[in-house]
Amino acid sequence: MSELAAAPAPAADDDPLKGEPTPESQQDVIRIFNGFKRDAQMIISKVSELEYEIGEHELVVANARELPDDRNAYRLVGGVLVKTTVGDALPKVQQNMANIRATIDKLKVALASVNAKSAAWKEKYGIKTQQEMELEKRNAQASGGAVKAATGVLA
Repeated sequence: MSELAAAPAPAADDDPLKGEPTPESQQDVIRIFNGFKRDAQMIISKVSELEYEIGEHELVVANARELPDDRNAYRLVGGVLVKTTVGDALPKVQQNMANIRATIDKLKVALASVNAKSAAWKEKYGIKTQQEMELEKRNAQASGGAVKAATGVLA
């Protein structure tokens, strides 16, 4: 997952909130922010799923390389098991693996975009998560200062 944070962010001169609706109430602000969080979580979930598939493809490729090209092989294509040879199946598996990697790269760019929108939305509307409020409270108590009343807190 550390690779997800390394994905390139959108250009600095672009407004990440361009095209986003203007909220009419505080509930709209929170609903839209939660939508950003939900979208990011779905992308992360899909990337994890695809990375698992990459691992399976790598196992198949590693084992199939040792086999003769004319040996029988079975490939699952659209829910149907197809009989072929290792020589025919191996390039197709490698191409599928390359396509999955390209998809993962596109999803990482999309994740960076959603995270940028979320951060910009959070900053624009002063949203603080429950963890941030608790951290502020602990820091204020540790320094002996008064704790501000919470506004705009999300769970």
